[in-house]
Amino acid sequence: MDSLPPHLERLDQALADLPDACEAMLLSEFDGFLAGVIVSPELVGPGEWLKCVWGGDGENALPAFNDLNGVQGFIDLVMRHYNDIVRALDRPGAYAPIFEVDTRHDETLWELWIDGFARAMDLRPLGWQRIVDSGDEDAIAVLAGIAALIAIERGESELDEEEIAAFDAEAPDALGDWVEILHAWRRAHDRVQAAPIARPKVGRNDPCPCGSGRKYKKCCGLN
Repeated sequence: MDSLPPHLERLDQALADLPDACEAMLLSEFDGFLAGVIVSPELVGPGEWLKCVWGGDGENALPAFNDLNGVQGFIDLVMRHYNDIVRALDRPGAYAPIFEVDTRHDETLWELWIDGFARAMDLRPLGWQRIVDSGDEDAIAVLAGIAALIAIERGESELDEEEIAAFDAEAPDALGDWVEILHAWRRAHDRVQAAPIARPKVGRNDPCPCGSGRKYKKCCGLN
């Protein structure tokens, strides 16, 4: 991963600091997940996707923050990155995925990112069929490419070694363009668009931002 701006370094560390039991996403996976949420053909609200960031739906999977400043700081970092992606996608050519890099071999590792994108797709599996049904050749080709990368990442690909190597080499440059194509499809077909979200202020008696439905003090605010 190239040098990150300070706020992304803080987000990277905040994700890494979540308890192991949460099975939280790493930054590259989270970046792919947010991209998938934002370009999803069906809107996914933050109350639903936020709890996926740290993994699991049960009480034991919810991280505990020491105080309101802790949960507020985490939510602020998450929402800032969400909003940054939305704004970048509204400027053609400005969006760039975040990939891990194997410095030993100078190899860009797209696998975590595509895993995060796949997790976002799983939130609205039927919605993505709308792209296929639309007949948009460019968007359909993008979905086929993403499906091929997901299969490769999961070890389920039926492609031969040469074809897999070609996808592996092309993926880092292609994925940013593919996300922009999917974003353009959504803008052309949906009235309800992903838009920047105001960072919520969390009080002890407010609904927990993880989406559990409980008050913060009885959920993520528990020590």
